[in-house]
Amino acid sequence: MNAEQYSAGRIPSFCVVLPMYNEQANAEKCIGTISAFLGAIPARTGIVAVDDGSSDGTGQTLRELGNRFSGLYVEVHEKNCGYGGANRTGFLRAISEGFEYALVMDADLTQDPVYIHGFIDAMKTKADFIKATRYAKGGKVEGVPFARAMVSWIGNRVAQVVLRCGVSDFTNGFRAIRTDFLPKLDTRENGFAMLMEEVCQARRAGARFAEVPYTLTVRDDGSVSKFSYSFGVYWQYLRHLLPRW
Repeated sequence: MNAEQYSAGRIPSFCVVLPMYNEQANAEKCIGTISAFLGAIPARTGIVAVDDGSSDGTGQTLRELGNRFSGLYVEVHEKNCGYGGANRTGFLRAISEGFEYALVMDADLTQDPVYIHGFIDAMKTKADFIKATRYAKGGKVEGVPFARAMVSWIGNRVAQVVLRCGVSDFTNGFRAIRTDFLPKLDTRENGFAMLMEEVCQARRAGARFAEVPYTLTVRDDGSVSKFSYSFGVYWQYLRHLLPRW
């Protein structure tokens, strides 16, 4: 997609928020790949990388990359605050830098930047909360073990039936939120359950949701998933569905 194909309307400014924990080996490739992609978009863009108390030098690597990439904003936690904490720090920086949207991606490039085109289309509609989805038409999962894929599908299906807010993929961190809507969210979860908590709060706050289909792929470069597949983890997600709606 080129600049001419974007001419139908103004593209809102946005930054890509990258929570990072022990991603030193992948940081340069990740920042370089996303930066090159954003450079072709005719709008104000940036990257907010949050090193969440890494022990492998991720923070120092990000600082060095900040000297090479003008659109890179670096936040460093001295101690690990968890996925939720890293997201909240990234959101605050997105707000302070004046971006209209904060778009969160994983730092291992399992989420292809090409799907950002779909997010841009949704941003133009002024949606408050945009989620990438593996479970709606056009979305899918590739290379994930069947048992994990099935558990994820069942959990997301349960949430979809309960909440009925137009979202089909609640446990996926690939999403974008309007920065002027973010102050309406008061998440407290530090782990990945923050994703479910966030959607529930957004629903209560009257968010206008949109979805972007995408294909999730597995890691092929040695990066280890920070997500733990266990009953306790899924309970942390699903317990947010218990309050009356």
